[in-house]
Order: sequence, then structure tokens, then C-alpha cells
Amino acid sequence: MSLLFMLLALVGCLLVLGGGSYVLRRVVAYLGSRSEAVAEGPGPSAAVSGADLAQVGGYVPAPRPDDEGGEPEELPSPVRARAANLVALGRTEEAVRLVRDAGADERRARRIVGALERSAGPGPALEP
Repeated sequence: MSLLFMLLALVGCLLVLGGGSYVLRRVVAYLGSRSEAVAEGPGPSAAVSGADLAQVGGYVPAPRPDDEGGEPEELPSPVRARAANLVALGRTEEAVRLVRDAGADERRARRIVGALERSAGPGPALEP
């Protein structure tokens, strides 16, 4: 008798969960079609920009630093000058190692050296 009761309770749970899932899908579909109909209607409140839709729920990601901008300025002046010289000499791997030893991880060091390569003018290097 206990086994029969457990089986009946299990079937009841499956029916309740399945029915709830079905009803929830129907409600979501109805609300989705209703919001599309409202958005298509006239009026200034219906105009929603893509930026407003991307930031739902109050979560706004922090801006990332520009890859070409502030990265090399964060290095100490002697390290930046030495890395720029190594880049001018074509020894980028050594420049990456130097920046990494100054406290940056591998990925950030490669970005910094890349920014130094892009900003380096056609000038002579200080070392042979």
C-alpha cells in the first residue's frame, strides 16, 4: 500500500510540474506578444534604444581600458623606455618578458608591447 501511495504521489507531482510548465510557457508567450504590440504602437514612450535593452536589471559593466591608450603609461618610465627600445630593435619577446617581470601578466604584457609597437615612430634605437 505504501508503494502504491508513493507511486500515486510521484504521478501527481509530475502532473503538477508539467501543468505548471505549460501554463508558464503560455503566459510568457502572451506577455511577449503583448509587449511587441505595445512597442509597435505610436508614441514617444514606445521608442526604446538598443542600449536600454542591453542594460536590463541595473547591471552596468565597468568600461574596459582602451588597448591602445593608457596601458603603456602605467609602466614605470625606465621600463617603458627599455621596452620601447627593445621593440624598436625588433626584440618583442624580450620586451614582453621585461614588462612581465615589471608586474604584468603575460596577456597584459603582450597588449602593452603591442601598443608600444603601434605607437613607435621610425626613430633610431638607443642600443645596438
